[in-house]
Amino acid sequence: MQRFSLIFFILCHFSVSFAADYSKIDKQSATVPTNLKTAPDITAYLIRNMTTPSEKVRAIYYWITHNIRYDVSQLKNSDISYSYGERNLLDEVLQNRRGVCQHYSELFHACCLSAGIKSYVISGYTKTDGQIAALSHAWNAVVIDGKFTEIDATWAAGYVTNGKFTAQFNDVYFMISPTEFIKTHIPFDPIWQFLDNPLSNKEFSTDNFSKLKTHSTYNFVDSINVSGRLDSLSKLVRQNRRIKDFGLTNDLLRNYVYRNQQNIVQLKYNQGVAEFNKAIEAYNIYIMNKNKQFNGTSMEDNKVLELLANARSHAEFAEKKIQFLNSDNSTILKNISDIQTLIVNLKKNIDLEDLFVEKYIKTLKPFRMLLFYK
Repeated sequence: MQRFSLIFFILCHFSVSFAADYSKIDKQSATVPTNLKTAPDITAYLIRNMTTPSEKVRAIYYWITHNIRYDVSQLKNSDISYSYGERNLLDEVLQNRRGVCQHYSELFHACCLSAGIKSYVISGYTKTDGQIAALSHAWNAVVIDGKFTEIDATWAAGYVTNGKFTAQFNDVYFMISPTEFIKTHIPFDPIWQFLDNPLSNKEFSTDNFSKLKTHSTYNFVDSINVSGRLDSLSKLVRQNRRIKDFGLTNDLLRNYVYRNQQNIVQLKYNQGVAEFNKAIEAYNIYIMNKNKQFNGTSMEDNKVLELLANARSHAEFAEKKIQFLNSDNSTILKNISDIQTLIVNLKKNIDLEDLFVEKYIKTLKPFRMLLFYK
């Protein structure tokens, strides 16, 4: 999924109380040996001797919030997840021990996976004192004892004022229930609200939380499970549909949907290119067999027809994938135009070979070899 970075200015307050005493875990999770450089190694050290998922999550959360500093220099880079892959983000934050919300979230997620904790990185936007933030945000959710709970390690690490980061641990952002977290954080995709009666973006922006008191039938668990089984293209298409259904009430939402749509175009283009390459390969196999006079005309007619039909099938599928693609990116638009031209030319060649094969099959076998020398 594509995500953005967020500046955080004010501390928010959740009406949440913690029954567990994490003081012992916090004390031993403050630091790790300097020779530990990877998420699995750091995690293994942090969760040693711990038995419960919540203890492991706490150790990871505490270490990250006390050892990763917010990188103000990247504050305005709202496209960070487009210029870096998840792997690069993880490497960067572990090497520099600083980053923006996407770094915090990816690191927390990687550590949770290493600890055997089901974790998600969530993209959305936030609101404080009734004001929607200027930039998007990323945070995490974990599943503990079958229940979803949310964590914002970025906001817990400190705050930014006047372009300067102040490290100040704020424990309020640890394991918050979705019904409380939604009051300040809303995902772009409503399935990540973890609510059976999710808020619209308008309801979130106007502090209309009346739905939180009413149960409904929105099956977010099923949607999340289905999403996890989908390919990247299908996932983006469904995600954009859901986001639009819940209202594009601000530029953050519109930009996110636009980015998704650009990725949808790119993925469809890639699929079209892959099918075109298959078509070329199939066509070349046909030509290779034709150059061998179809094994001295001994090849079965249905096999000859199959060779050419295979090339046409892939070419038509490539054409279908590319046909209605459009983009305001000139490079992508040129690539689409170029592949369309290549597909048209290939289909012309296939049409010519169709005529040859039709004539070949209609010719009596003793005279077929003559067709190859005309």
